[in-house]
Amino acid sequence: MNKNTSKIKNKSDVSSKERKLLFRKGVSALIMNNKNEFLLVNLESFKNHFFAIPGGGLDGNESTSDAVYREIQEELGITRQSLELVGACEESLKLIFKTKKLQRDGIEYDGSERYFFGFKFIGNDGEIKLQEGEVRSYKWVSYGELKNYLLFDDQLKNTQEKILELFSSVKRSLVL
Repeated sequence: MNKNTSKIKNKSDVSSKERKLLFRKGVSALIMNNKNEFLLVNLESFKNHFFAIPGGGLDGNESTSDAVYREIQEELGITRQSLELVGACEESLKLIFKTKKLQRDGIEYDGSERYFFGFKFIGNDGEIKLQEGEVRSYKWVSYGELKNYLLFDDQLKNTQEKILELFSSVKRSLVL
């Protein structure tokens, strides 16, 4: 069984069968300011106390690099000039949807495959313009405060792992 294949239990018959899972490719932008705080967004589709890392799906044949800059610009109004690329995670993160499947362009996806990028925000908060109808609010939070905002299943653990992979300054401060 390869990494894109999962054993699925069919409720109608108790036997297991294999099928290829479809994952929609997307990007996540871990953005840190000069206070070592991370930018989180509260989307209109979330309850007020649920936050996420900015990002979204790839459009057509778009590269992950182009997609992450586009998503940051669309959701937050932050331009490339206000971001310093720290790096990209070597491995993507695959998430399987628990209930509702995602449909895009006539394709039904079983999950999302996210590619994480790290950025240092070198602009100022006055540049941040939230995408109307999608992003309700944003918040800068310390690494230690992430637990109060990243409340979806495994969201905190997965985000912390990617932060530690990309931001050595955060890793060093946790060791001290």
